[in-house]
Amino acid sequence: PRSPIRMPWCQTTYDSPKPRPSGKSNIPVKRPRSTFMKFNDLLHRLMTREGGNPSLCFATRRGMIAGDPYILRQATVEDAPTLVEIERVIYGEAPWNAAAFVGDIKRPDRLYVVVETTGKVIVALVGLSLHFHQRNGHITNIAVSPAYRGRGMGTYLMKAMMAVAVAHKMTSMSLEVRIENRGAQHLYRRLGFEVCQQKHHYYLPDGGDAYEMKTKLMRMGEQRANGKTKPDLGL
Repeated sequence: PRSPIRMPWCQTTYDSPKPRPSGKSNIPVKRPRSTFMKFNDLLHRLMTREGGNPSLCFATRRGMIAGDPYILRQATVEDAPTLVEIERVIYGEAPWNAAAFVGDIKRPDRLYVVVETTGKVIVALVGLSLHFHQRNGHITNIAVSPAYRGRGMGTYLMKAMMAVAVAHKMTSMSLEVRIENRGAQHLYRRLGFEVCQQKHHYYLPDGGDAYEMKTKLMRMGEQRANGKTKPDLGL
């Protein structure tokens, strides 16, 4: 008999038709489906939903940041080289290459949002990963071009991602930040983040240490009761 056809990891395994024995049908015989195969089926449906587009979506919108108009939209794979260049300007050596950004942008549990000027120039980015089993939203990347810092753009993007996480029923949000980056730590603390652990040799290639910071996310009713509201982003 022929061996089973092994499909890619995100698909199911199917048995090929066996030669017809005397007096028997050649209808393919399917083996019992394991839990792993069922999980692969579910993951395949998520990965291919809506023609392969990410399942996390962010509608393009206009926003006012420090009195200036900007456009917020979901990043596409075509933006990857620009995102690398923004991080290269900030860090001297980009921590992620274009392939890493493309891989993350394509994932159904990731959301990347960019800020554009009215002239269609990308000046900031933020990445969000949703860990549904932990109900935790994780900031994978956040970067603002040096010429646009000090305008509250980082705070605006963080609040936008926190609102997205709450809309998807996340109960917490986490991120990593370099130990020596006091400015970023101050921003995150103002948003309610606290250091929960130190990660040694977290950043490559220099082996820098990081703090993991985390905060609890509040539903809209809790935010109003505490005098806190999310930004007017139409979410």
